[in-house]
Amino acid sequence: MTVGLIARLDTGAAHCIFERRYAEELGLDVESGRAQRFRNMAGSFVAYAHEVTIQTLGIGFASGVFFAEDTGFNRNFLGRSGWLDRLRIGIVDYERLLFLGIYGS
Repeated sequence: MTVGLIARLDTGAAHCIFERRYAEELGLDVESGRAQRFRNMAGSFVAYAHEVTIQTLGIGFASGVFFAEDTGFNRNFLGRSGWLDRLRIGIVDYERLLFLGIYGS
């Protein structure tokens, strides 16, 4: 099953964290994953780890990500572990260009 979503790159985030509804759309039992508590400026929340395949601009790879427990969590973040550590990224701001490749290739 495939689910499309828009996520923000957060180089300060250790992990990829997504809204609960995307796990449910994928048919995952959210609470069956490993629970972890996260803290941010607004407080803390619980999310559950699951293995999924992430595809970005035609590049796909397996990744461990977290899905929020709370249905009110409405943000999607691509973090260092599970996304940024898998890719090489080049940005040319003044030309509005983004270069993306698999790390190690």
